[in-house]
Amino acid sequence: MFKSLRFAAIAATASLIAAPALAQSSPVLGTWATAVDVQGQKIEAEMTFSQAGGAYAVAIKDGPMPGAPADAPPMESKISDVVVDGSKFTFKRALTTPQGAMNLTYTGTVDGDKLSGEVGSDFGPIAITGSRK
Repeated sequence: MFKSLRFAAIAATASLIAAPALAQSSPVLGTWATAVDVQGQKIEAEMTFSQAGGAYAVAIKDGPMPGAPADAPPMESKISDVVVDGSKFTFKRALTTPQGAMNLTYTGTVDGDKLSGEVGSDFGPIAITGSRK
């Protein structure tokens, strides 16, 4: 009986020690100032990764498009299939542009306060960089 109680106490202590490691969040979470270069045009956006209820979400606030009026409405988009695995992320974005629908696939990694990756598009891959805000 004493061995069983001692084992139970050790198991309970081990689970308490392990719990903070399991509860630690991904370095991807947070807000990022990002930029892509499309045909010599720098396009900036604010990308925010969050987690709630075991699921990840991404919100993107696009900066002004080069050549667009300052009061132009933001482009509509729908983000889906968000996966965060440690310092890596992927998600899909269906973007509505004045030229029509565009489907994008984002992949990347975070290293400290730097984000780097690629946006897959119908026009080929586009490099994306960012820094933590």
